Amino acid sequence: MRTTCPYCGVGCQVEPEVQGGRIVRVLAPDIPPNHGALCVKGRFGLDFPFSKKRLLYPMVRESRNVPFRRATWEEALDFAAEKLLEALRRKGPEGLAVFPSAKTTNEEVYLAQKLARALLGTHNVDHCSRLCHSSSTAALSRSLGGASMTNPLEDIWKTDLFLVVGSNTTETHPVIAAMIKKRVRQGARMVVVDPRYTGMAEAATLWLRVRPGTDLFLLNAMARYILEAGLWDRAYVEARTEGFAEWQASLEEYTLERAEAITGVEREKIALAARLYATTERAGAYWAMGVTQHTKGTATAQALVNLALLTGKVGKEGAGLNPLRGQNNVQGAGDMGALPDVYPGYLKVAEEAARKRFEALWGVPLNPKPGLRMTEVFEAIPEVEAIYLIGEDPVTSEPYQDHLKAKLASLPFLIVQDILENETTPFAHVVLPAASFLEKEGTFTNTDRRVQRVRRLLDPPGEARPDWWITQELGRRLAQALGRPWRVYPGPEGIWEEVRQAIPELMGGITYARLVEEGVRWPCPHEDHPGEAVLFRERFNTPSGRARFFPAPYAPPAEPPSEDYPFTLSTGRVLFHWHGGTLSRNSRLQEAYPELKVEVNPKDAARLGLQDGEPIYVVSRRGRIRAKAWVTERTPEGVVYAPFHFAEAPANRLTLDALDPISRIPEYKVSAVRLEKVD
Repeated sequence: MRTTCPYCGVGCQVEPEVQGGRIVRVLAPDIPPNHGALCVKGRFGLDFPFSKKRLLYPMVRESRNVPFRRATWEEALDFAAEKLLEALRRKGPEGLAVFPSAKTTNEEVYLAQKLARALLGTHNVDHCSRLCHSSSTAALSRSLGGASMTNPLEDIWKTDLFLVVGSNTTETHPVIAAMIKKRVRQGARMVVVDPRYTGMAEAATLWLRVRPGTDLFLLNAMARYILEAGLWDRAYVEARTEGFAEWQASLEEYTLERAEAITGVEREKIALAARLYATTERAGAYWAMGVTQHTKGTATAQALVNLALLTGKVGKEGAGLNPLRGQNNVQGAGDMGALPDVYPGYLKVAEEAARKRFEALWGVPLNPKPGLRMTEVFEAIPEVEAIYLIGEDPVTSEPYQDHLKAKLASLPFLIVQDILENETTPFAHVVLPAASFLEKEGTFTNTDRRVQRVRRLLDPPGEARPDWWITQELGRRLAQALGRPWRVYPGPEGIWEEVRQAIPELMGGITYARLVEEGVRWPCPHEDHPGEAVLFRERFNTPSGRARFFPAPYAPPAEPPSEDYPFTLSTGRVLFHWHGGTLSRNSRLQEAYPELKVEVNPKDAARLGLQDGEPIYVVSRRGRIRAKAWVTERTPEGVVYAPFHFAEAPANRLTLDALDPISRIPEYKVSAVRLEKVD
């Protein structure tokens, strides 16, 4: 039976064959988006539901000073509801938070944010996008009025130039990388901006090896060069944009000479990249965490938006602005309203019309005040007294791990709802066992807005239940106590029908019946609509219908190297694992990549007397971890690269918790560290 891969945002269609309660092989149908292709995670990493670390029954405890005890579902849900209500009475809606999961289905995310808003009265709702593409969301939303890829993945075959910035696509989105590389072999060109010699850099026509954290200066310098060379699309700018004059005036300092000094990239290469992008009609920009995970992440994403608008690249086939989304349903989680300032469909919490729409739908008055972002919620503990955490592992994924642990230890009440034990489970008061992607129905939305089915192949083990059922039952208890309406759904399709009713302009035409063979992209306002492939062909989703330029001022990273900490640490992923490793390290993939290896440039290794494979300590102002040195040219001098998948050697023990002022995303890509030999 066909379902959707639970790893990255490509949304590959997979057909796992199950025998004797185990996956024996995974096939892939020749349909979009992957057309039969799979990466190593989709092919060999889907067996995590059979891990010995599966959570099999509910557990509760009154305090962290006592061990968990097994509980019935009735007891666990009653206890969870009671504690949430106590926190609500003491602190009000601002004292609670609900974090849905980008690993769960659209239906489950919708229900979780509905519980937070309609029952608890709080907009303290967020998800892991805060740690990955919240910077992109902020920039795209304010400029274009939308927060997604503007173009479909099929447009890769129509693209003549790829501008790939801060994306290790070969390892993080391998199926997309294979498509892009094939298109390059067919004659397209590719400009890659990345400090590391990734698989994309290897295939590039032009590789710009920027210093970590300086992409923003480079992009602004490209824009200034395009303006001065007269290569910009004046007709497009005049007809379809606003804010141009103010933005143009902000570019004065971004000369090629200064760009070379700050980024380390030769001015001739910067000029060439600018010319290639400006003069190629079908040029598409693709980016990921190397753009967003900085204190200037929103500004860097904004610089990409400005560059595309300047050259008339938005609203056209084979071009556009294309953030490659991380989690399997992180696009869907945003679409479903798992953000503190928007309802489903990105309707703003602060706007009266949006509030009235959902008050009418849900039958309750709603809070007009936007909530706290995830990173702000943790800092607000213990004023935030209770958190309902679904499918997230903040101990592994948040920066400055020791500080985060101290915060969680002071949190009066925590519900953890997940499929596997993780590093956050020990901080919980209630643990609720959830069903995996193989054990439930629903939909995921992939990186290019394609809504696709998730189908149940197996029964959940033990007493595990689908997330939608757990949230529904918890909501039923809260609603009864609060005297508020709460709809009980027969299944995920019933929830989806409410989503269609809530945001018909995006999802009105997408039914389960239409998703039997292939997915359908939003916006899809009615059942005869095919789903929009290219966004903003005629107008932008802004009040004026025009896109807006915004200045994107550069500032250096918050923690530069120093005498005591002379290296820049950058964190990221590897091909064989995914994010915090909860899924991939409980699969066969763990055998292929069992431990942390930190990339060190050969010249740095020689100066320190390090050998390849030698154990080392990586030390920052916040902590220390032990790893093996991987001596490689992939990483430039003065930079070390550490994947963050390994709980026993957590890279996020080292990372800085400085935040972007707009998106509040942490600066994962630049932290100052030193390397020490292990005696």
